[in-house]
Amino acid sequence: MSQSNLTSFFRPKRKDTDEGEMSDNVAPTVAAKNHDTDGESEQASCSSNMINPIGKKQKLAQTFSTKWRINRPWLKYVPNEGMYCTYCQKQPHSRSTAWRKTPSVRIRLQNVKEHEETAEHRDSVKAEMAATQSQNVAKLLTNPENISEDGMVQAFKCLYFLCKNNIAHTTNFPKLLELEKLLGIDIKQKISKGNNAKYTSNTAIRDMLQSVSDVIETEILDDIKNSDAYALMFDETTDVSVVEQMVIHGRYINSTGDVSVKYLKVLDALELQSTDMNELDDCFISLNADAVSQKITDYIESNGLPYEKLRGIGTDGAAVMTGRLNGAVKQIIDRQCEKQKDTNDPHKLVALAIGQHCAAHKLNLAAKQAGTNFPVIQKFKRVVKSLHAFYSRSAVRTKGLTAVQNLLKDSLEIESDSKSGSGKVKNPAETRWLALGECATKLKGIVGSVSVSLEREAEERGDAGAAGLVNLMTRFDFLATLCLMCEVLPTINRLSLQFQVSHINFSTVSTSLAATIAILKAKKEVDLTGTISGLEAQGIKIKTKLTIPEEVANFRIKTQAPFIDAIIDNIEARFQNSEFLASFSKIFNPQSYGTSKVQPDEMCSHAAKLCEQFGLPKDTAINEMKDFIFYVQAAGDINLSQSDFLTKLTIKSDSNVYCATFPSLCKLAHIYKVLPPHTSDCERDFSQMKLIKTDIRNRMGEDTLDYLLRINIAGPPIEQFPFGKAVKLWSEKKDRRYKVRLV
Repeated sequence: MSQSNLTSFFRPKRKDTDEGEMSDNVAPTVAAKNHDTDGESEQASCSSNMINPIGKKQKLAQTFSTKWRINRPWLKYVPNEGMYCTYCQKQPHSRSTAWRKTPSVRIRLQNVKEHEETAEHRDSVKAEMAATQSQNVAKLLTNPENISEDGMVQAFKCLYFLCKNNIAHTTNFPKLLELEKLLGIDIKQKISKGNNAKYTSNTAIRDMLQSVSDVIETEILDDIKNSDAYALMFDETTDVSVVEQMVIHGRYINSTGDVSVKYLKVLDALELQSTDMNELDDCFISLNADAVSQKITDYIESNGLPYEKLRGIGTDGAAVMTGRLNGAVKQIIDRQCEKQKDTNDPHKLVALAIGQHCAAHKLNLAAKQAGTNFPVIQKFKRVVKSLHAFYSRSAVRTKGLTAVQNLLKDSLEIESDSKSGSGKVKNPAETRWLALGECATKLKGIVGSVSVSLEREAEERGDAGAAGLVNLMTRFDFLATLCLMCEVLPTINRLSLQFQVSHINFSTVSTSLAATIAILKAKKEVDLTGTISGLEAQGIKIKTKLTIPEEVANFRIKTQAPFIDAIIDNIEARFQNSEFLASFSKIFNPQSYGTSKVQPDEMCSHAAKLCEQFGLPKDTAINEMKDFIFYVQAAGDINLSQSDFLTKLTIKSDSNVYCATFPSLCKLAHIYKVLPPHTSDCERDFSQMKLIKTDIRNRMGEDTLDYLLRINIAGPPIEQFPFGKAVKLWSEKKDRRYKVRLV
C-alpha cells in the first residue's frame, strides 16, 4: 500500500451526526442528542470571527441548522454569506462590525453561544426589550384589537334587560345579540375578537352578571355603613328545588334622613359548612336557632357591617326566631354585645338591638284565631273550600258556571270579565294574608250564579256533591256569615296592606291600629238585614226557621258582636308595645308635650331607658329632654301627627334646628324610624324567587339566584344604572387578553 493510500486510509472520517456539520434534513432526535457536544469539539482553533476578505470568495466552514433559532429571535442566516445578529444591527453606535455589518462565517453553535455572551450583544438585547415594551404600551392605547367600552356597555344593557324581566339570561343573551344584529346594531361584532373571544359563553355571562350585582351590592353596603342606624329583616322559605332559602333585607337611614329598605342577600339556610361527616354539627342539618343566628352573624361580619349601629331585627315571629332564652334573635344580640365589649374599658357603652315580630303576621294571626271558637265561621270556611274544589277540579263545571253567569249577569264585573274567568270561586288559602276576605267578597258577588249552577249539576247530572253544597250555601247561617265576612275582613285587609308598605314605621302602625279598632267597634251594631235580603235578588232561596230580621238579631248577638270583639281583643293582645316601643311612642308623640299633660320626670325616664339600650350617653339625653319639652311647645309642634313630628326631627338639613340643638334625641328618632314593623319585603322576595327559579331553571346555583334577585329587587331602572362602572369592574376582575378601552 502506497504512502498516499495509507494517509487516506487513516484520515479521520467525517461524522454525519456532527451538530456543527449536519444539514437541515438531519433527524431531530440525532441533532438534539449531539446538541452541545459535537459542535464544540471540532476545529476549536479556528477563529470565531472568520471574515471573508474583500474581493475574495471563501467556502463557508460549516452548515447552518434552523434549530439554532429556537429562543434566538435575533439570529439571521444568509446563505453563502454567514450569520447576522438583527439586534446588534439596530444599534448604529456599536464599536464592532462583526455580526452587524459583516457576517460570521464560522457556522457553529459554539460561535453563536460566544456571541450571546458578549457585552455588546447584551446591551443590544436590553435596548430591544425596552423598545418592545414601549410599543406594547402604545398598542394598548391605540390597538384596534381591544374592546370598545361602548360595545360592552351595550352588551351589559342587553343582559340587564333579560335579568330585570325574568328571562333566562344564559340561553337568551346570545340570541338577543343576534336579534340586535338583524336590527342593525351589531353588538356582537363590537365585543368579539378572534374565534375564541366572543364573550357569550356561560362563564363570560356569569362574570358580567356578577359585576352588575356587585355594583348594586357595594352601593347598598356603603350606604348602610355610613348610616346612623340600620336594622335587619330575614325570613326563610323552600324554593322549587326543595332548598331552604333565607332572605335578608336591610332597613337604614339614608343620606337625606329617610328610611330605605333594600335587598341584601339570599342564603342556603341548610348549607353544610364542612365536608367531613365527623365534624358536622346538628345546627347545620336542621333549621334551628343556632343555624339561623350563625348565618346572620357571618353575613354581618364578612361584609363589615357595624354591630354598634344595628338597632332592630325583624322576623316572622316563629319560636325558632323569637325564643326568649335561645332564639335566633337572642343569639344575634348576644353576639352583638360580645363584639362591642372592650376589656380595657369595662364602662364602654354597648348598643343592643331589639327584636320585632312582623305586624302583618300578627294581624293575620289575630284575625284567623278569632274565628276558632265560632263553629259557624269554621263551617263557613269548610263550605267555601269545598266550593272552590268542586269547580277547580273540573273544566266542565267551571264552564257551566261561566255560562250561568253570562245568562244571569250577576254584576257588571262578571259581565265584562267573564271571558277571563273572573267569576271563579277563589281559594281561601290560610297561608295568604288577604285570601279569606278576597274570597268572601268575590263569592258574595256570584253567589246567585253559583247556586243556580249547583242546582243544575244536581238535577241534570245527578251530582250528590252539588246537591249537598247548594243545601249548605242557601242556609241562613252561611249567608249571614258571608255578609259578616264582607263587612269585617275588608277592614282587616286594608290595615294589612298598610302594614306591608316598605317605609312604614311604628308611629304609623299605632295610628292605623287605633283607627281600625274604632271601625270594628262600629261594625258590631251593623244591621245585616238589608244585605242578606239583597241576596234573594240573585235568585237564592234562603232557608230560615224564623223571619230574616229575627234571624239577623239572633246572629248579631251570638256571632257578629262576639266575633268582632274577639278580633279586637286579639289585636290589642298581639300589638301590646314593648317597654322600648312604649317609651318611643311617648317621647315622639307631640301631643305628650301639651302644657297640661307633660311630665318632665317621666319623659327623662323614658329617654334614659332608651339611651341605655342603644348605647347613647343618657346624661346628655336627659339634659336635652329638659329643654326639648319647652322647645316643642314654643315651636307649636304639639299639634303635629307623630309621623310628621318624626320626619321633622330626622330630616338632614343645615336648617334643621332640632338636629343641631338636640343631637341625642334626634338619634333616638332615627332609631325609632329604622325599627322594622314588618317583614313583608322578605315575603315579596319569595314571590320574586318563584318567578326567577322556576321548574325549568331548578338547577340554578345559589350565587346566580342571589345576583338575579338583587338585580330584580334592588336594581334601578335600566336607564339609571351605571353601566360604565359595571364594565370597568368586569374589566379589572381578571387579566383579560383583550382590554376594554375605557373612555
